[in-house]
Amino acid sequence: MKNIFLKITFAIITAVSFVSCDVAETDIPTVYKYAFNEGFSTSTTGSGAVEVPITLTGWVNHNATSTRLWHARVFTGDNYAEFSSFYSAAGTNDVAWLITPAIDLTSTTGEILSFTTKTRFSNGYPMTAFISTNYDGSTAGISTATWTPLTFATPSANDVVVSSGNIDISAYNSNNVRIAFKYTGSKTGGVTTTCQLDNVKITKN
Repeated sequence: MKNIFLKITFAIITAVSFVSCDVAETDIPTVYKYAFNEGFSTSTTGSGAVEVPITLTGWVNHNATSTRLWHARVFTGDNYAEFSSFYSAAGTNDVAWLITPAIDLTSTTGEILSFTTKTRFSNGYPMTAFISTNYDGSTAGISTATWTPLTFATPSANDVVVSSGNIDISAYNSNNVRIAFKYTGSKTGGVTTTCQLDNVKITKN
């Protein structure tokens, strides 16, 4: 009797196991592999008029025409990078660069870049994005490096987080790939839009 009970129990457990494993592929979440992933979560954030420049290891944060830099903010627990010419001195222009560390893509394939942006108080879109493989990491080298413009989706309304879309960068087989975000604006008669940047990621195969 005991043996019959054990056999029946085993059969039931086996049947349940097979049923539970019969899951459609569409029900299994995609697991991404990252060559680079930065959400500014470790950046010290400011508030109000207090701006704390982003100083993450390897990143270059430089304004070619002013002293103000990309800085970190937080909203509902989420950190992000931000810049706006609205807070710059009257009569000044801003050409503010935020550049990633060197990223090694020599041993990966199928690389896709993505990031998110959001605008506030928009009077024009201020940010462009570029990729380079010959930037030397210095502020002087920004003007001499070769920067290839990247095409990405931009917000069409304020206060809406927009994904850049998938940007194919698989052609850049280098150990010195840099992604640059450039804010161009002016306090006097120019673009002063608040631009927020987050979730800078490069996925790989």
